[in-house]
Amino acid sequence: MESAGAITSEDDLDTVLNETAGHLNALHGRLVDACVRMLADRTAWAGPGVERPELYLAWKVGLSTARAKQIVEIAERARELPVTVDALRRGELAIDQVVAVVRRAPWWADREVCELARNATVHQLRTALSKYPFPDYPNPDNPADTQPEPDAESEQGDTDGGTEPSTAPDTPSPVSPLVPRVQDRVWFGVGADGRFRLNLECDETTGMIITNALRESRDRLFHDGHPDVDWIDAVRDISERSLDAVADLARRDRFRIHVHLDTDGTATNDRGRRLPDAIAKYITCDGLITPTFIHDSIPISIGRSGRMIPERTRRLVILRDQHCRVPGCTQSHVLEVHHIIHWQHGGPTDTWNLIALCPHHHRLHHQGQLGIAGNADENTVAFTDANGQRLRPTGARPVPPGAPPPTPTGVYQHPLGERLDTHWLHFNPPAEHRATWQPPEHRHTA
Repeated sequence: MESAGAITSEDDLDTVLNETAGHLNALHGRLVDACVRMLADRTAWAGPGVERPELYLAWKVGLSTARAKQIVEIAERARELPVTVDALRRGELAIDQVVAVVRRAPWWADREVCELARNATVHQLRTALSKYPFPDYPNPDNPADTQPEPDAESEQGDTDGGTEPSTAPDTPSPVSPLVPRVQDRVWFGVGADGRFRLNLECDETTGMIITNALRESRDRLFHDGHPDVDWIDAVRDISERSLDAVADLARRDRFRIHVHLDTDGTATNDRGRRLPDAIAKYITCDGLITPTFIHDSIPISIGRSGRMIPERTRRLVILRDQHCRVPGCTQSHVLEVHHIIHWQHGGPTDTWNLIALCPHHHRLHHQGQLGIAGNADENTVAFTDANGQRLRPTGARPVPPGAPPPTPTGVYQHPLGERLDTHWLHFNPPAEHRATWQPPEHRHTA
């Protein structure tokens, strides 16, 4: 028996896809409006489990953190880009098209960029808007408004990595009002497809240093007898030389690559991802293996013999937990290992009593704002907030619709997909700034 609204072979496929796209876009617009309310009232959602709106949205609706972050980004700029966001609400633009706009376009180009978005693919939008030299004019309705910062994850999709901002001072250097301000950043991580990705965006001077280092490494490898050397070989060579230069033995061991071997012959990295047999054999062929003893599938621990957590035990806890165990938190970098039952209260340094926490939630616990109890090896750990209320692993409670979704007020039209010559692309600056506007230089075709 077919459910109401099911697609049949008699339905026109083009019409079905356009109508579905319009419904999906409009519903994403509702999520953006809900997020606008969240940003206006932090007390309605913030708590020990989640401290950022994208984490709460992912926890509550069952989204990936990457998609939730996109919705938050749109909500944050909804007042600055009303035309574009209204097009999303009406179902006329897809969320990825709108994300490309909010990450690149200034407030004053809202209407014209929205018109471009109606006819351009997501890739064309990202390319065209990233190359266009938008002047950074102050918004009279929001004096603190600045040029949106490009996001290093815009091309990456959902991954378990993260964006790390530059360690350079946050204070921007004096620039011309016609030059947009951007922030240096690096993104790295492993995607759902098991492939590692590295995305870097920085100033030109730093870029020249990195470029010359890559060229030197590639040239040296070539002259050392590796005729097929490529840029990946150069990146790996630079990384290996950096690790080899670590003189302190304890620090060197902390950043060593660890492979966990199971009794069935499988090998995993420290994130629990299974390694292909060829890679596992390559890594372990020299026999330099540090054994970890297992009893009934649980690593043997050190009990009460020591308070400090040995590095081997710490690695096993991180391997088991993968990320901060607090519901709603996905941080997987810079994790700390915590005694569930504190050492001074008789808690042993055994894996069942150890759990991975991010620094934020570790501090919350020791401040009495986050309760933790249970057996980490048996996955029976319970988390409670400052009021003793248990934190659920997910807040998603979707309600199946009793009828088809409401009809969008606008009409979705798919992108043309035709050639976009960005050389002729022009967005009119505000009238009061047109006297100082300079025509952009020649740009490539998107």
